[in-house]
Amino acid sequence: MRSLLAAASSFLLVACGSAPSPAPAPVEAPSSANQSSEKPGDVKKDDKAKEEQKAKDDARRQKAKDLRNKRRELDYAKVEAQTTEIDRRVRAMGVEATLARTAAELEKARAELEVFLKDLKPREIEEKKISLDQSTYRTEHSKDELGELVAMYEADEFARTTKELVLKRGRRDLEMAERYLAVAKKESAHLETYALPWRERELRQKVADAEVERKKAELEADKARIEMDLSTRKATERIKDLEDDVKELEEAIAKEEP
Repeated sequence: MRSLLAAASSFLLVACGSAPSPAPAPVEAPSSANQSSEKPGDVKKDDKAKEEQKAKDDARRQKAKDLRNKRRELDYAKVEAQTTEIDRRVRAMGVEATLARTAAELEKARAELEVFLKDLKPREIEEKKISLDQSTYRTEHSKDELGELVAMYEADEFARTTKELVLKRGRRDLEMAERYLAVAKKESAHLETYALPWRERELRQKVADAEVERKKAELEADKARIEMDLSTRKATERIKDLEDDVKELEEAIAKEEP
């Protein structure tokens, strides 16, 4: 009996040692509950929304920057308009001064010509004529006196020395009178044929030059007025355009504010 029990125990021990080990339990795949709840479509929508929001923010910042720049340009334009107005006034003063100066110069030139023609020229001619007549009369008197002296002393046989001295003085007086007369004639001819006509031409040219300067000043004044009006209009229109731009940007930014 004991031998049967020992044999049975040995058989069981051998059987248990040769039996295969149990297989490991299979690893279960993760269930859908453990996966992310977000779908690919949802991710794309979120990214698109972020991009759109970023674009809106960038656009808002750009508009704000443009608004600052436009306001700055508007301030500069207003200052430039003030300086333009000052330049306009200064230039207008210069134009008026030039017009006044050229008008005065033209008036003076015309007055000088008129005085020369009506007063100076006739007077100088008359003065030269008087001087010429005096030389002529002096020459004639010297001739007459010399003739009388010659007639008086020719019949006198006495006072020979006195006779020669008197006749010599008479001949010299006549000679000087004739020389003065010759010079007076030349001066008179020079005055009437050269000096006075030349002075008249100079005065007439002075009037012509003054008229040209006056006309140029008038044209420059017209040009200055046109340019100044244009500058003022440009400045005004630029300020108006910038004010409109600022207003549009302000309205656009106000509409986009949440």
